[in-house]
Amino acid sequence: MRATPWITYLCCAALVALSVIETASAAVMSIDYGTEWFKVGLIKPGIPLDVALNKDSKRKTQTVVLLRGVERSYGSDAVSVASRFPQWTYANLKSIAGKPFEDKHCIEYRQRFVNNMVSDPERGVPLFQHDDERSLSVEELIAYQFQNAREQAKNAAGEDVRDVVITVAPYATQSERQAIVDAAELAGLNVLSLMHDETAVALNYAINREFTSEPEYHIFYDMGAGSTVASLVSFANVEVKEGKSKRTVPQLQVHSVGFDRTLGGHEFDVRLQDLLADKFMEKATTSDIRQSESAMTRLAKEANRVKQILSANTETYASIESLHEDVDFKAKVTRAELETLCKDLIDRVPGPILAALDASGMKLDDIKSLVLVGGGVRVPSIQYSLSSIVGSQKIAKNVNGDEAAVLGAAFRGATLSNQFRLTKQIKIKDITVFPIDVTYAAQDGSPVKTTLFEEFGAIGTRKTMTFKRTTDFDFELTYGKSIAKVEVAGLTEAMEKYAEEIQAAEQPAKVRVAVEYSASGLVSIPEASLQFEIKDSGRTLKGRLVKSFFGGKDGAEKEEQDKKEDETASAAQNSNNSSEPAEEPKTSLKKIPLKVTVIPTGPKPMTEGAKLVARQRMKELDLLDEQRRMREESRNNLESFVYRAQEFLYDDTVVIVSTEEEQEKLRELLSETSDWLYDEGENADTAANVDRLRKLKALEQPIAFRRTEYLNRAGNLKKIDDSVALARNFVSTIRAANEEDRYHTDEELDGLSDLAARVEAWKNDKVKAQDALAAHVSPVLTTAECKRKCQELDEALFKLMQKKKPKAKKPKADKTEKAGKTEEEQPDKENKTENKAGEQAQDKPEENKKPQGNEEREHDEL
Repeated sequence: MRATPWITYLCCAALVALSVIETASAAVMSIDYGTEWFKVGLIKPGIPLDVALNKDSKRKTQTVVLLRGVERSYGSDAVSVASRFPQWTYANLKSIAGKPFEDKHCIEYRQRFVNNMVSDPERGVPLFQHDDERSLSVEELIAYQFQNAREQAKNAAGEDVRDVVITVAPYATQSERQAIVDAAELAGLNVLSLMHDETAVALNYAINREFTSEPEYHIFYDMGAGSTVASLVSFANVEVKEGKSKRTVPQLQVHSVGFDRTLGGHEFDVRLQDLLADKFMEKATTSDIRQSESAMTRLAKEANRVKQILSANTETYASIESLHEDVDFKAKVTRAELETLCKDLIDRVPGPILAALDASGMKLDDIKSLVLVGGGVRVPSIQYSLSSIVGSQKIAKNVNGDEAAVLGAAFRGATLSNQFRLTKQIKIKDITVFPIDVTYAAQDGSPVKTTLFEEFGAIGTRKTMTFKRTTDFDFELTYGKSIAKVEVAGLTEAMEKYAEEIQAAEQPAKVRVAVEYSASGLVSIPEASLQFEIKDSGRTLKGRLVKSFFGGKDGAEKEEQDKKEDETASAAQNSNNSSEPAEEPKTSLKKIPLKVTVIPTGPKPMTEGAKLVARQRMKELDLLDEQRRMREESRNNLESFVYRAQEFLYDDTVVIVSTEEEQEKLRELLSETSDWLYDEGENADTAANVDRLRKLKALEQPIAFRRTEYLNRAGNLKKIDDSVALARNFVSTIRAANEEDRYHTDEELDGLSDLAARVEAWKNDKVKAQDALAAHVSPVLTTAECKRKCQELDEALFKLMQKKKPKAKKPKADKTEKAGKTEEEQPDKENKTENKAGEQAQDKPEENKKPQGNEEREHDEL
């Protein structure tokens, strides 16, 4: 019985936990953030894994953001006006995120785009001087796009979504990854993990496939807008431990990666843009088109369109009206021209595949298929080049090249979120592309370099370095390039403070520094400490046990007791001649935490101060966006009402239920509002739109009400007649039934009949009053009143129809007769009891005996 409260408590706790899981927001999103496009994935209970649509109902959005004053535009909205405001339009931001200002990618960006890029004096990274007041970091501009992605997920999920997995290139450096994480933080997102693009594609590939214990190898070839990557991945079933049991799960393991940072679809666009500029200048007599930022922006957009058409056709026409100085442009472009123009790029196509094979030590014969991903692989010449390397039979197009990465990342997010319990678990083993080295000065001053994480080593691991130092020191971390200088302080002070304990230790003190390489590919130094062993009080374990048994002592008595304990233990050891070794004094490890300072040597991440400024600016823009959304919504409501009301006035019934004066007054106000909308009301605020809509509704609603009542009146009267007839039919049917079948009282039936008569009389009075009124006067017989009367009568009828027939009562037996019968039967009952007891006593010795012959048959028949 004592366990009952605990069981109740545990059951209640379980119910609370279940309720938390059900009510908590379980949606997880993913962002496949590319150079030219981004996609948003979403997974939520009740909503299958899918891509969230943008406001144009498209499954992908251009990675473009336009800032015109305080107004932000994204995707197609930004691209449509980019030629008018090229200096305020920011695209291809991924290619420069987290890179030094003098990096070749940043130099190319300044050559191709007209934005005012300057160097951040504190961080050494690109910074955009947007106007006289605002300088925008790359992280802040990417955060705007992440906000737009979050809005897409919110609209699809029906709730706000914060948890996200974002894809990055496997060759992304520490600073590039940190820039993406900082941008997500500014956008209010919680990054569960960064994930390599091709690993996300491989995960999506594995979701609906079955594997064996024998590994099968595939290369995922991804040519995007900015770069090309080939990842060699194996799939196999492996055993994993879950507590004391084991189970088999699929495992995805990345073995090697080959890449080309600048081989991508955007490079084809740039060359095609130059070709179109040359074709324009061959026929035009204008100034050099390359000096016009607006014209070159329009040519870049047309070049991308032409490239996509040439993927399926051998020739097409590029055409732009008033391209430059009011001169139209039209030129024929062939696929052969594009291939000749990009021959050197096509020659680089096999490079990443060969690099991945070389790094893994495998051959093409070991590869089961080459899975094509990304928009760049649609170019026929690229597919031909790939076929010539691996053979056409190994070219696989069995994944959605545009959406596989975002869907795989969303699935990964579900496995990382504690809100999901997935039936299928897939183990992932990903790798780093660059080794992580540690360089420091030895005690004699000579430089020492140690590779802490090998090239193509596993990510998501943690290692500890041991230094024999007695004073503060530092070392350098290299991740592809030098990323940070790490200073370890507090060691000198600790060595002085604990000098006696350190000298008494048998082993010299050591400094241990933990280096963590997260699953997102970010390197961090979580802790450093000085560690040394210290001895216990010097008493043996046996001595301490004796002491604890007899109790503690104080002063001289305590010392004497300790001495006796040690002597007793020693004597016992010698006299027993035991093989048991003498017990050594116990030691414990003491850890003194040290201060670690990480000083980036490459591009520095955003400071907290810079993030605070960016958040404040984003908050102000968010508020302005919300005000603009409300203004646009109020304008759309007003505009749609004007159109609807103008059509409304042409309705024949409106002419019947309204006067010419009312119609004319509404018509004039509609005309005036229509003119105002496209003139001075073009930039009117929300309040002005709402006020005009209110005035229009004040004129339109009375007419609309009379029209509705006029059209519904006949139907309302029929409903009343039907309810009255139904009630009366019920009463007459019950009254005509046999007396024994009736269980409704006369009062109940009379009450229903009276109510039906009152409703009918009310209807007749209202019809008479309504017929006396003109059609343009407010009606006295309304739908609402008719509905109430019908409901009142129907509820009364339903109550009687639900009444159940009472059960017939059983007749009561005569008490005298019952008593007499009991007295007569009492002796018999006693006799039966005695006989039964005797039979039981007689049969007891053979109670386990199986029935034989007829007894068994009779038993079966029973």
